[in-house]
Amino acid sequence: MVGYWRNLTPVVGILCLLLVWPGQNGQGSQTPSEDRPATSGFQLPQKPKSALTPAEQKGQTLYAYYCALCHGKTGKGDGFNSYNLTNPPRNFTDSAKMAPLSDKQIEKTILQGGAAQGLSPQMPAWGGVLTQRQATDLTAFIRTFAKQDGPKK
Repeated sequence: MVGYWRNLTPVVGILCLLLVWPGQNGQGSQTPSEDRPATSGFQLPQKPKSALTPAEQKGQTLYAYYCALCHGKTGKGDGFNSYNLTNPPRNFTDSAKMAPLSDKQIEKTILQGGAAQGLSPQMPAWGGVLTQRQATDLTAFIRTFAKQDGPKK
């Protein structure tokens, strides 16, 4: 009987390895990449796919995973964690505050954190996690929030 279990040990080990090995569909992965969606389970309100460019679509996935917890699903700075922060997160729907910012400034804030731009040091630097391309895609999606508001009265 002991010999029987000894023969199954390598088979069980291989099966366990296959269950946790990231496959083509991204299972086993903890963070999204440019070709795999986020697996956090958090879903943003979906715009029709035709309304977003490919870069904005990639940015939307990244936003749901990295940003929405503080900045909120709709970009108003009212995310679940925003109430625990000393300085409120930026409201991306405020056209007056977003329009003067260049894409490079937004990307720098994403990659280097809030302190790099003289903003809240509680805004983490994502440069160790996100690539420049992902920061560009994320910026493209963030820009869509201010476009939704329309003119202020």
